[in-house]
Amino acid sequence: MSEPFLALLPQLLALIEAADEPLTLTELSARSGYSAWHLHRQFRFYCGMPLQSYQRLLKLQRAATALAYRQTPVTELALEAGYQHAESFSRAFARWLGQAPAQFRQQPDWLYWAEQTEQLNQIAASDAPTLSAAAIAAVRAETRSGTLLLQWLHQGHPASIGNSIRRFIEFRRTHKLHPSRFATFNLLYDDPQDTAPDQYRFGLALQLNTVQPELLQSPELSYVELPAGLYARFDHTGPDAQLEPIIRALYTELLPAKGWVPADVPLLLERVSFFPDVPAHQAQTRIWLALQTN
Repeated sequence: MSEPFLALLPQLLALIEAADEPLTLTELSARSGYSAWHLHRQFRFYCGMPLQSYQRLLKLQRAATALAYRQTPVTELALEAGYQHAESFSRAFARWLGQAPAQFRQQPDWLYWAEQTEQLNQIAASDAPTLSAAAIAAVRAETRSGTLLLQWLHQGHPASIGNSIRRFIEFRRTHKLHPSRFATFNLLYDDPQDTAPDQYRFGLALQLNTVQPELLQSPELSYVELPAGLYARFDHTGPDAQLEPIIRALYTELLPAKGWVPADVPLLLERVSFFPDVPAHQAQTRIWLALQTN
């Protein structure tokens, strides 16, 4: 692929995702400087599917995420996905995920979901920003005070984490612990690439000012206090699929370049805004990496 198109692709993907209606090759051609024919060929070569297929699956992915984690009515999701009738939306959804929307909302098949979204995630991850010298210089170290978190610990196959997310969201909803008032964090204990699936741990957490013992109503819940100290901070705007290559670069490029040594504290993700509440390319995640100071 030509380097100019590779540099342009993240902008095209953002335009596609932000558009209320599917964009045509002609519309994207006018914004890219490529002819419609060359744009179609380059897009299919790089993304592995035609433009129209990508746009359709992107809309269905957002609808499926909302079905799993939000209470948005199916009819509303159908319209947001570009379908005039819930029936046509349901047929398209079932062809892609093997379940009707109502069935998926009730009991998602997470393993099949992971298989079907892998190609979309690979496209998003391939456009993760690289940590250039300028980007490394922009990463700043900040002193954080101690942080009290109420954590729901997921332990098990990474593909089944959706079940834990659903239970954590329901717990927050029941106790009126809305993200607008109680900041949301993830704690990354293990790398799924080198951890046995049944041993994989991932923390879903919210920040509190004081311990509230009455909230410990499930064995998955516990309090975690992150120590005060120096943390490297990196602000990322984009889909979750880009986080893994960014985190890898932080460890392999940032730490050696800065001469920093990580402390024995799990990597922390502060979720500022969420997909599907915002388009994936607008989701904001603040990465905190604890550092040794002596």
